[in-house]
Formats: sequence, structure tokens, C-alpha cells
Amino acid sequence: MKRLWACVVILVLLITICTYGTVETKKVSEQMAQTIESARQAAQAGDLEKAQKLSEKAADDWHNYHEVLCTFMPHAQLEAIDQTLSGLPMLCYFEGMDQFGADCDRGITQIMYLNEAQLPTLENIF
Repeated sequence: MKRLWACVVILVLLITICTYGTVETKKVSEQMAQTIESARQAAQAGDLEKAQKLSEKAADDWHNYHEVLCTFMPHAQLEAIDQTLSGLPMLCYFEGMDQFGADCDRGITQIMYLNEAQLPTLENIF
């Protein structure tokens, strides 16, 4: 009987951790995508200072979330996003607007893919 209770406790613990990981990933990905999109829109409007500040904020926020996300996700995917976001402020500073917009789109796509890959769907399970 003790083994059964131990199994139930472990199962509840695993479900709780997985749910927390999914919710946290969704929250982070939505927030990061919004910040990057705002930076891209500011750059398109010609407000390079605001675009640079937003891209720096996105990179800083990503570094803050990185520790939590490492618990739930493969590091290779996180590093690819880290590399994309780290280059955004300098692209904006040196006025590489075409590349800045492309990297913003790439960053948003990578983050959304990361979010989709963590959802417990049949495609992801099997």
C-alpha cells in the first residue's frame, strides 16, 4: 500500500512540474514575442532609439528567463534564440534595418516554435 501512495505522490509531482513548465513557457514566449515585435515596429517607424532599448530589454529578459527555461527545455534551442536576441541591439545601433527586421522575425519564430514544442500534443508525444 505504501508503494501505491508513493506512486501517486510521484505522479502528482510530475504532473505539477510539467504543468508549471508549460504555463511558464507560454507566458515567457508571449511576452518575449511582444517585446521583439514592438522593437521591430519601432524600427520600421524610424524610432531607432526606442527599437534599440526594446531589443536590449528583450535580450536582458531572455537572460533572466534562461535559468528557468533550462529546467524544461533542450539547451540547443535556447542557445539559438540567445544568439539571435544578442545581436539585435547592435544591428539597431549600426542601423542594419533590413537585417534587424529579419532577425526580429527569426527570433519571434524561434520563440513560438519553442512554445509549440513544449505543448503536450499528440504530435509532440509520439
